[in-house]
Amino acid sequence: MNAQEEVVMEAAWNTFDTGSNEFRRVITELPAGKAKVCDYYLTGELLMEGCFSYVDPDDPKKDVPDGEFVWYYKSGVKKRRSAYIKGVEEGMRTTWFESGSIESETQIRGGIPDGTRIEYYENGHRRRFSAFSKGVGTGAAIDYFPGGAECSVVYLSNGRPEGRMVEYFENGRVRRVTNYIAGRAHPFVIESDSTGKSRGIFADNFSASAPEDYWVNNCAEEGSKLTIVKGWGLYAENTAGSRLFVTADIPQDNEHDFTIETGITFVSGSDFVGCGVVWGFKDRENYNYFQVEPSGLCRAGSVRNDVNKDFFERKQAATIHKVFEMNKLKIVKKSSQITFLVNGEVICTVPFEPYSGRGAGFSVGGKKIVVYKNFLFEIIQ
Repeated sequence: MNAQEEVVMEAAWNTFDTGSNEFRRVITELPAGKAKVCDYYLTGELLMEGCFSYVDPDDPKKDVPDGEFVWYYKSGVKKRRSAYIKGVEEGMRTTWFESGSIESETQIRGGIPDGTRIEYYENGHRRRFSAFSKGVGTGAAIDYFPGGAECSVVYLSNGRPEGRMVEYFENGRVRRVTNYIAGRAHPFVIESDSTGKSRGIFADNFSASAPEDYWVNNCAEEGSKLTIVKGWGLYAENTAGSRLFVTADIPQDNEHDFTIETGITFVSGSDFVGCGVVWGFKDRENYNYFQVEPSGLCRAGSVRNDVNKDFFERKQAATIHKVFEMNKLKIVKKSSQITFLVNGEVICTVPFEPYSGRGAGFSVGGKKIVVYKNFLFEIIQ
């Protein structure tokens, strides 16, 4: 058997990143055409050992690993173990902390993760469990607290979250529930404190480059224009003249207290046509509303089977701003009462009336252009 020694730049060999600039390689020829390779830190400690079916004399990137490989910390503790078949990684890849405890175990097939991957804290408890199919995340992905309790559970489809993601406090109580659709989180989440008291929150500050699908898909008027104006918010233009409804599906009900908040700026259109918020929206003939007008008037009521019922008579509010100045609308439902506010002023408090729909969002009356700064719907569970 012959041996040769050479100093190799670490970047020249792509099998493992040691974090050092150079290492010393010793190549020993073996029977059956293989070669055993031992790499050493320049300070003399073993860095890696393994076998190759081909070692290129000029370009280490062309080397073909074939067999088991083990890498080491300078302390001599194992850092990683992998196996290769004709240059392709196969089997269990294991990594260790320098303390000697296992850091991760990943099933590899064809050079990519395919099967389970388990990550650990240095104390030996699981840190994360996940699974892959041909390199793509699939199935349950579970994160853990250092003490062993579950931190979060989410299901992956084609590498993206799909369905419910549940996050926990370390005492096991649910902290947050988020729903994912095609990898994107729906803005309605349920949050709880460590005592179990919870609330549902839907929030959109219109910071994206375009309106989210949950608004566009529920826009109940063809020909309307919805865009995001940077620094302003959701630009809603009602071109048809009939009332425009833009809603999102929010799991609201008649049992829980809630608050709704938005900021609305009038841009153009009649001073005597109302714009505002809707909730309990089922269809164009069944919904609740709170509207303000640039004229200073406001109103609130319900529509049932296309028949309007006022919660209070249309009234003047001195705090309502006209064009190009934002108005803050707020609705507070508490127990059997519901209160309407404009720019901090209480307009009216009336008895709460049940509704049947889950839609909540905006309404724009007449041929009008308005900008909504944000939308917040908070449900006290």
